[in-house]
Amino acid sequence: MNAPLDATLEQVRSTLDGGFSNGALVITDDDAMASLATATEMLVLSARQADERRDHLPQVDLALVDAEAGFADEASAVQLISRLRDVQAVQVLVIGPRQSPTLMGRQQLIGLGFRRWATTGEGDERRCWYEFSLADYKVTPDWLNARHWANPELWDRYRW
Repeated sequence: MNAPLDATLEQVRSTLDGGFSNGALVITDDDAMASLATATEMLVLSARQADERRDHLPQVDLALVDAEAGFADEASAVQLISRLRDVQAVQVLVIGPRQSPTLMGRQQLIGLGFRRWATTGEGDERRCWYEFSLADYKVTPDWLNARHWANPELWDRYRW
């Protein structure tokens, strides 16, 4: 194994060691990543299996998706990741592809509401990780509170 791949696998190992009460789901076609996830007793599916079971995936705390898995096309990858983000998982991590993204590139993931979480590897083996977590997806703006809404003290003064 080379060093950049080791860095990605080490990041996967540390991420999966988080102890999830509802478990985790790993979607990958990489044998090393799949064996690592299996060793930590996580549910591992290939891209094809996950696509076939898209509407029947379990509820999990973490879904980890390898963007280099063999998805049929970009539309099926987007549908699966959107389903994981919206319904199936509390937190979704996508390991972006190496070099030139053909599928699930930076712009696509940012457009789906993900943000850059980490980077592993160097040079041609560099992979960016993207995260979506509903708990911290959007910071509540200052103006969004009861104090700025109805203004009952102004009801008799102004005509809207």
